[in-house]
Amino acid sequence: MFSSRAFLTRFHEFSRRRRLIEERNKIIAAVSGGADSIVLLDLLAKEQEAFGLTVVVAHFNHQLRGAESDGDEQTVAQRARHYGFEFYVERANTAEYSRQTKLGIQEAARKLRYEFFDKLLVSSGFDKIATAHNADDNAETILLNLFRGAGVQGLSGIPVYREDRKIIRPLLFAQRDEIEEYARAEHLAFRTDSSNMKDYYTRNFIRHNILPPVKKEINPNIIPTLNRSAELFRELEAFLTFTARQSYELLVAKKTDEELHLSIARLRSNPMLLQQYIIMLAADQIAHRKLDYDQVNAILDLTEGLTGSWVAISKEYVVFRDRENLVIRKADPMSDFKITVHTNQRYDFDKFKFASEVVDTQNVQFNNNGGAEFIDADAVRTNELVLRSWSDGDSFVPLGMKTKKKISDFFVDAKIPIYEKRQIPILETKDGQVVWVCGQRIDDRFKITSETKRVMKLEFARTPERTNGKKGQD
Repeated sequence: MFSSRAFLTRFHEFSRRRRLIEERNKIIAAVSGGADSIVLLDLLAKEQEAFGLTVVVAHFNHQLRGAESDGDEQTVAQRARHYGFEFYVERANTAEYSRQTKLGIQEAARKLRYEFFDKLLVSSGFDKIATAHNADDNAETILLNLFRGAGVQGLSGIPVYREDRKIIRPLLFAQRDEIEEYARAEHLAFRTDSSNMKDYYTRNFIRHNILPPVKKEINPNIIPTLNRSAELFRELEAFLTFTARQSYELLVAKKTDEELHLSIARLRSNPMLLQQYIIMLAADQIAHRKLDYDQVNAILDLTEGLTGSWVAISKEYVVFRDRENLVIRKADPMSDFKITVHTNQRYDFDKFKFASEVVDTQNVQFNNNGGAEFIDADAVRTNELVLRSWSDGDSFVPLGMKTKKKISDFFVDAKIPIYEKRQIPILETKDGQVVWVCGQRIDDRFKITSETKRVMKLEFARTPERTNGKKGQD
């Protein structure tokens, strides 16, 4: 025999035990007009005194079902007035937004809806947003994620509390038929979304065609069973995240704002599943990006790859392997360029600085700093040089060699990662002879010899931050 009082008690205990609703919370109830959200609103109203709550009602009209959508809005407004709650509504042409953004209808609707809730949360100064997801929704989500090949996080289902978004789901303890029974027992009028009857959406197909036969033929308690499994996966997810954070600190060989080095040897000493979580954590830390399963495994493949091998994880970030570390860093290659520069001048471009100066032979001091080189000034022949981006077919005679070598092969031998190649300018004469692979090696034909009468000093340095390109005379 169903008892509304017992159901309310379960709601109270679940909310209290999970710390979803606390004393004097200010809660935005997200109400669509369906049975779940109408029941949620009624339960919050009944718990007002027990928790000392302040509740307001928020409804988003997606304008997808014409008069039916407007009827949903009117029903929610009427229920808000019934309880004496403030009512907030926002309307948008979701179909048009879907076309403009190229998002699916459901994804577009969800994005618009939650943007409204988030905006209201900030502007109102309230504590939490309560949504009416239930145990059936959770079971459907678990199966949906399973069929899509989700990992541990996906199989943990719908989180009962999203702390980052301040979203609580205090109805996750209850199944859909219980909620509807409560609505009938309490004489709560609710709306039925006709689109939920169609199998066009994958979630609806699972709801109508997969769960019912499983419930009938295999496990009548499949909904609570899947929800218990989700709890176990959620605990496993929390354990893996906690352990990954501890291990991550031991793996970091170097870290800056734009670059992170992880020890390959230490990473591989962990079980594979933990390695995956460490990679996900590292990408989130430096690139602020959530990786999918394929991206994580592509990065782990680098640990067995050649030095210099790499993968892109976004337009902004790459991961490459150096000798001992995996390096996650910004990919900021320069666009193709070709600039004429004059000798005895300094240049400050957006991404690098360059200078050339004819110096006394007595001032030549060779060192291991690749940012400064000395060449035979007379070998250049003119007072103009060209700085340009590297091209695949470029070749030069590396200092110490007698024959030409492709610059691409030189990069490979020097173990320069592929993404860095585009950041290395090429200095050449007006007639196209490479003088210097900047910061790396000069061409042997321009080296200083015993016959050299004039020496030119070349300097190159990358600019840490963008500046306005400008030229100045020494």
